[in-house]
Amino acid sequence: MYEEDYAVKILSDFIKINTSNPPGNEEEAVEFLDSILTKEGLETQIYLPVKKRANLLSKIKGRKKGKPIVLLSHIDVVPANPDEWDVHPFSGEIKDGFIYGRGAIDMKSQTISQLFAFIDLYKKGIVPERDLIFLATCDEEVGGKNGIEYMLNEVKELQEASFVLSEGGSFIEENGFIHAQIAVAEKKISQFMLKAHGQGGHGSMPSQDSANEKVIKASYEIISHKWPIKVTGVVNSYLNGILKDKTIEGVRFNTLKEGLKNKKIREALEANPLFNALLRNTVVPTILKSGEKINVIPSEATIYFDARLLPQENKENFFSRIKKLCGKDVEVIMLDGSAVDPKPSSYNTEYFKGIKETIRRSKGDIPVLPCLLTGASDLRYFRNLNIPAYGFFPAVFDKEEILKMHGKNERISVENFINAIEMTKDIVNFLAKCR
Repeated sequence: MYEEDYAVKILSDFIKINTSNPPGNEEEAVEFLDSILTKEGLETQIYLPVKKRANLLSKIKGRKKGKPIVLLSHIDVVPANPDEWDVHPFSGEIKDGFIYGRGAIDMKSQTISQLFAFIDLYKKGIVPERDLIFLATCDEEVGGKNGIEYMLNEVKELQEASFVLSEGGSFIEENGFIHAQIAVAEKKISQFMLKAHGQGGHGSMPSQDSANEKVIKASYEIISHKWPIKVTGVVNSYLNGILKDKTIEGVRFNTLKEGLKNKKIREALEANPLFNALLRNTVVPTILKSGEKINVIPSEATIYFDARLLPQENKENFFSRIKKLCGKDVEVIMLDGSAVDPKPSSYNTEYFKGIKETIRRSKGDIPVLPCLLTGASDLRYFRNLNIPAYGFFPAVFDKEEILKMHGKNERISVENFINAIEMTKDIVNFLAKCR
């Protein structure tokens, strides 16, 4: 159909705009979205926090004032190395029924789905109960300072939103089994680095005071430390929902509480990267910096860690533990300057129930479950204002496709994208009726 071809072309063209962050350069992408909205007769506002960085807001007036509903997306993407891809990451190439490119999943396809749903509501002349805002922001991939943080300060009505829908969950397909995960919470970003100094010199004459050895020893203590399993209510609901009555290592899974007492089930859960991350803090080294020449002992060494903490964890207690593990020979430097530690959103709301009903009308009686996002999203800013904020994109992904999200050959199938647009329209129609 023409409309489907048009939607695919729009996404392909949108992907072609390189918004890798850093540096971002999202202004061109904002102008692209702005041209589509204004062509349909919608009013828009463009916000420029700094040169070449931009955010876009458009609004459909509701029957009542205040407490708008926000369709939120970010238009920046993580960088991509063209040498690692089968097609150029910013080609937007359509190949074998797939649209390829950085941002195909995270999250330009959801931006366009929300854009089309927003325009569809406007063109049908539907007046929502409350103002409906389409908000596309920059800078999410590096924290949101020029994006959602800037917009919350500039547009005060966003601080009074009644509900926000963005990224985080989707339909997951595994072995023919499909379930919907709606992200209602996320882990805390707690990045840090270790730095050590020592005596430099010629590699042939090592001393007892080695910067490298200090950071290696401290890093080993961190890596070998096993953080305890702590079950949150969201994770309990999610894992019980997807694992109940399944056989794991020859043992039937009844409940998470029972399963964790069984050695085989517990070890199987820990061996699964996703399940392990849902159940405990994770701390992983990502960048090592030391030395420039093989025969020169460096006088300084650093190693960076990406830590993600469970929602109920206290950062001060966490870093106190890290410092004890490291000892006195290294400096622990916290890198996360943000004071935003995400609170969970309640999922006992009309929004969760309504989205669940919308999903089941389309997909049948599948599990629709709250989930914990192991990464980070802009929704944390709204959750900390006690605004219900959910992450859900109604597209179906298997494990292989999810792993491409920040990796090579990121893609979404044309069929999946078109279906996601239609279901996003259904969800937006429901949100428009919320009082």
